[in-house]
Amino acid sequence: MLKLSKEITGPKRYRRPLLVPMVRRMGRRILVALPNRVNALALFLALGGVLGASCGQKTPPGAPQEGLPDEAAKRGLVHVNRSGGSKKRAILEAGGAGVALLDLHSDGDLDAIFAQGCDSLEELLAGDGADLAVFASDDGQFTELQGPKLSGWWTGLATGDLDSDGDVDLVAAGFGSLRVLLQAEDGALLPGPELLPEGARLSDSGAPAWCTSVATLDVDRDGNLDLYVGCYLDLDPRAIPAGALGEGALAVPCRWKGLDVYCGPRGLRAQPDLLLMGNGDGSFRDESQRLSGEGAGYTLSVLPFDADGDGDTDIAVACDSSPNRLWISDGSGSFSDFGYEAGFALSMDGQAEAGMGLAAGDVDRDGRLDLAVTNFSEEPTRLLLGAPVGFTDATYRYGLNAESRPLLSWGAHLIDLDGDGFLELFTTNGHVYPEADEELTGTSYHQPDTLWRLDPSTRCERFEARAASSILSLPRGTRGSAVGDVDGDGRPELLISAIDGAAILGMNRLGQENKRLCVRLLGPQSPTERAPRTPRDGTGARCVLVLGEGAQQHALLSESFTAEGYQSASSPWLHFGLGERASYTALRITWPSGQTEELGSGSANRRLWVREGEGIIREEAL
Repeated sequence: MLKLSKEITGPKRYRRPLLVPMVRRMGRRILVALPNRVNALALFLALGGVLGASCGQKTPPGAPQEGLPDEAAKRGLVHVNRSGGSKKRAILEAGGAGVALLDLHSDGDLDAIFAQGCDSLEELLAGDGADLAVFASDDGQFTELQGPKLSGWWTGLATGDLDSDGDVDLVAAGFGSLRVLLQAEDGALLPGPELLPEGARLSDSGAPAWCTSVATLDVDRDGNLDLYVGCYLDLDPRAIPAGALGEGALAVPCRWKGLDVYCGPRGLRAQPDLLLMGNGDGSFRDESQRLSGEGAGYTLSVLPFDADGDGDTDIAVACDSSPNRLWISDGSGSFSDFGYEAGFALSMDGQAEAGMGLAAGDVDRDGRLDLAVTNFSEEPTRLLLGAPVGFTDATYRYGLNAESRPLLSWGAHLIDLDGDGFLELFTTNGHVYPEADEELTGTSYHQPDTLWRLDPSTRCERFEARAASSILSLPRGTRGSAVGDVDGDGRPELLISAIDGAAILGMNRLGQENKRLCVRLLGPQSPTERAPRTPRDGTGARCVLVLGEGAQQHALLSESFTAEGYQSASSPWLHFGLGERASYTALRITWPSGQTEELGSGSANRRLWVREGEGIIREEAL
């Protein structure tokens, strides 16, 4: 058995001198909390034992013509997004909408749901709001179903078993509305009551609550899913600001590179985020006072994950033109913002950026989750590597600054698409201002989506699209995106929403020669008497896949959360790439209840269902 010292050591990190005392305070939580939850060997594999492992040679990528072809129309996904007028004179019209991949009929197929906007604010105010677009899948072929009969301007979607009955439910967030939709036995989504208080809804006057991204998570580990609701800014739909913000000599023109554009977010009042605690039956209560921080940010994306490795769930929040937040849980469900101390709130230059989307994954395979944060044009997509304390900014080291700075990026995913055992970074891209197509702006309104290989031993390498059918080839304005295995072959696909455009479905033809493992983590079917508890759908469970033996042994880490990207919800399945390996050495799971489970070796190219306390309850070949 390997022995560990009492402290977790690592390379020296630069820290801002003024922040050192509070950073050390956060660091004590990391160093003390972890050893009580995992054994020494698991800790070695999950927290640094892979540092000495050889990266080896990357598996050659799939042939360019195989790539990521867009088969949305071919497979029946005929959805077209609506997001206001073509000139985008209100900030609401520029954000687009999210998507969700979920199993609506408990048949194993991933179905698709699209949030939807309106052709104009006048249409919304007249009561002719949009419904959600629902598409049912049968082995990867989609048929549009009747929507849940909502009416609104919908932006973000979240998924999870909100009433603990064994199937997945939905949360729809939008401009002046926040609704829970519980899945019935026949797979239909039944709208529940409005979650926003009366004064925050779209009403006759004033600015309603504008809910952007939503995440499902278990804040207090009682086994019931809770909601973190990101909110944006005050916008009165009957008095849209134009030309300038403010009055008289203090008025600030709404201009970008000398061009007139819509107003905001700067100059408009940011709205505070919400924390809604679940009662286990699909109803919620507002306990936003659990968030202990100063002021409000312009929240666009929310990402739950265990940032400090202590077994409870923390929350990363990407804010537009205001400092990002990193809510660290105290273990009981209350949070403090450590964004500054962790190196997440600001850029390396100490500036607030326009955070759009978030993704988490173990890029450097050191047992700590890393973050990708997408930003506005002329601000790079940042790659932050998890460190013993906080994060280390690796944007420049990976070459992402030069690669991503010309883009305005939204959705983000850290996912092993080609199955070689190393993560790729995918981003959706497109400018907010149609005026970006004017001369001398240095950018464009429509931009192609991007995919980079992130081998820890080299700089990032961009996938080049050489086929017209590739989702990486055609410049578009894409926003929300979700990851999931649509056709059941074990390779995760990309479902994307394009603003004012047709839906995109990138079918994964990469790395067909590589081996894979798909894992679905599930909590107990019946709640245990003791707390803490694991949610029935396994939200928050952490999985470590151990590969190889001896000096060649390394581990791959993933967590079971559906909220990622931008205003979207991905499948809860965990996808591991094994490269040429035909088997794995061990599977280690840490459940939100605090229980740990170690499963022995097994063969690759399988799909596993694992339930807490029961081990593998079902498996099938890919």
